[in-house]
Amino acid sequence: MSGTDIPDEWLVRFIRGTVAATFSVTAEGYVVDVPEWTRLTGQTAEQARGAGWMSALHESDAERAKAAWQTAVMHGTNYNTDYRVRCADGIYRWFNARAVPILSTDGEILRWVGAILSIPGSFRFGQQEPIADTFDDISPAALRAARAMLGWSAEKLAEEADISRSTIRRLESDDSNISARRTNIARILHALSNHGLILLGHNGVVMGVTEDYSSPHIRG
Repeated sequence: MSGTDIPDEWLVRFIRGTVAATFSVTAEGYVVDVPEWTRLTGQTAEQARGAGWMSALHESDAERAKAAWQTAVMHGTNYNTDYRVRCADGIYRWFNARAVPILSTDGEILRWVGAILSIPGSFRFGQQEPIADTFDDISPAALRAARAMLGWSAEKLAEEADISRSTIRRLESDDSNISARRTNIARILHALSNHGLILLGHNGVVMGVTEDYSSPHIRG
């Protein structure tokens, strides 16, 4: 069976089985009815209408998510950001939200369609403090990847974290068996997260990073 032979109902089943919620909203970006969101958050349809859905976001993420959504709607660009949602059970969980504009033949936005995906891993759930504060180490590969995403030299990261360049080089070496001081690790992680990177990992160790495209620090 080729990709074009896949029945539409199979695609719908796949989407509903892999995302937390889907949505279709007006060209202006305002919610009319999103039943999956109401089931996810416990909000009523009336509470979610317009921009009311944002009241279910964590207070530390709401303004950033709002700015990212407004920017996408204003410029007709794809939307992609992470935020914490207060779920129906009262627990905040991390989700990735993304959406694309549906255009007419004249290039006018008809509506927006999108999906909200759960971000797996208990380290992303229920955090009340900055993500950097939940980690106490970073893998060499993750540190190298973070510098590459930011376009930073080792000297630049050392300057931003207020530590020595030799410490950065040692932490990036796969052969190093010397542990860095906890305070140096904390400075590095805060420098990375403060400049628009989202830290991903488990058991207290950052194993990867991703870009928060709503951050003004990310190159675009």
